[in-house]
Amino acid sequence: MSPVDYGTIIAFISLIFKMQSDKAQAGETLGQMKQQIKSLEARASHVDAKLSEIDEKLSQLVDSTARLETSIQILLARDNGINLLEPIARRV
Repeated sequence: MSPVDYGTIIAFISLIFKMQSDKAQAGETLGQMKQQIKSLEARASHVDAKLSEIDEKLSQLVDSTARLETSIQILLARDNGINLLEPIARRV
């Protein structure tokens, strides 16, 4: 065998090692990316739960505001001598 043949064999072996090293590095990167995806999904789930809680509390605020408005209207009408709870036909 000539020195060129030895060089070719060594180059081929180093190419195989380099490919294995790149494959391992790519696998490690893929594993890190999968872990980041799981972490982001967990955070998204937590955010969804918080948004649902905020939505529920907002609905409660809207309901309580409507009740408060109604109570204020009744009180204002009572101060003006109008009974809003009495049927319209009796008011006239």
